[in-house]
Amino acid sequence: MSKLWDFLSSAKLAIILFLILAFISIFGTIIPQGEPSQFYLMKYGPSLGKIILFLKLDDAYRSWWYVGTLFFFLANLIACSVKRFPISWRLYKKDPLEINPENLPYKYQITLKGNPSEIESLIYNKLKFKKAEKDFNGKILFYKDLNRWAHLSVYLVHFSIIIVIIGALIGAIWGYRGNMWIIEGQTSNTVSPFKSKEPIFLDFSIKLNKFTIEFYPDGTPKEYISNVTVIDGNHTIDALIKVNSPFKYKGLTFYQANYDTIPEFKIKVRYKGEDRFYTLSSFSPVSIDDRYTIALNDFGSAHGLIYAKIIFFDSETGQQIPGIIIQGFPHFNIPVDKDKLQIFLENVEKITYVSGLQVKRDPGVPVVYTGFILIMIGLLGVYFFEPKTFWIILIPEKDRIILNMGAYAKRERDTLRLKLEEIGSQIKSFTNQ
Repeated sequence: MSKLWDFLSSAKLAIILFLILAFISIFGTIIPQGEPSQFYLMKYGPSLGKIILFLKLDDAYRSWWYVGTLFFFLANLIACSVKRFPISWRLYKKDPLEINPENLPYKYQITLKGNPSEIESLIYNKLKFKKAEKDFNGKILFYKDLNRWAHLSVYLVHFSIIIVIIGALIGAIWGYRGNMWIIEGQTSNTVSPFKSKEPIFLDFSIKLNKFTIEFYPDGTPKEYISNVTVIDGNHTIDALIKVNSPFKYKGLTFYQANYDTIPEFKIKVRYKGEDRFYTLSSFSPVSIDDRYTIALNDFGSAHGLIYAKIIFFDSETGQQIPGIIIQGFPHFNIPVDKDKLQIFLENVEKITYVSGLQVKRDPGVPVVYTGFILIMIGLLGVYFFEPKTFWIILIPEKDRIILNMGAYAKRERDTLRLKLEEIGSQIKSFTNQ
């Protein structure tokens, strides 16, 4: 049992766990997060893609081994603190009067002339030393205790890191990330989580008033902007969501992540000797004579030409005929009952934008922020408020006064001798000696 405790409370284990967490964080940065499984199989190949999916590196910060390592690191940090706390507590509680006057650390001595009472008053009032009530065989002990509480500041840092880890675990277990797609002019309250088939329905809705996209001169997207309105009962809030400028509401953060377009094509159908014009879109297939249907399957542009992939369906025969219509190019002919039906792509009547928002809920963020604030306070105590104790032993003799000085510091011991010399110089200056 003692070996297990020594292992769990070892600093080496803490370093190893920290490196593992850093290693996972690297993967979480370089590997795209939250994409469909097929994305990783296609981008990284079947073998590496399966490894990424098995290790959950597609959602690294919620992976089983990231969360498990956090729990292990939490236990290690608590064990380290418990194991070493008694030492710091003893230092904190140590009585500065428990010192051997004959064996002061970093001993420095000066000799003065004058009245011992005046020297006592100077040390007490000018240098702010305390006078010990304890009798030291006619010798008088003065001491100054600085920053004693800083012996425990490292445990504030430990405690703060524990709070940060707990906050990270809260976010990993009870938080989520997902996508929300909103068509321009429409409203949605549905989030599709990255790693769940079940949608999440928010208790408020977001309406996409307008989506704006700006381009660089070479045609690449420069900025995506979603002008939205939050509808929460009778309460509404207008907001702009941009790339790197998210919107926060009710503990959720909305990031501008992507966009898509839904074009409405004007097509001409020549059938039975007449031309008919229709509007075709992904949401609005074209019906002809209650028998034939033209559905939009895909669309795009290549070499400056707009095309639409369509499917022609005959409800009586059940026949499906796929085809492509291209603006400005010959029509698509379909033989129909000893006649032929011709489809022409006239132009794009309208483009409707779809804004892709990434939604993040992390209830552990306030806890993490609290932990980081406490870490800063703890580090200030560790590095800027070092515990130090100074002693002055006043030895009155017949024709002189001997002052033996000593000091203790937790870390900066090389400067103690200089500090004692400085105190000696101050005393001589005050007494004009």
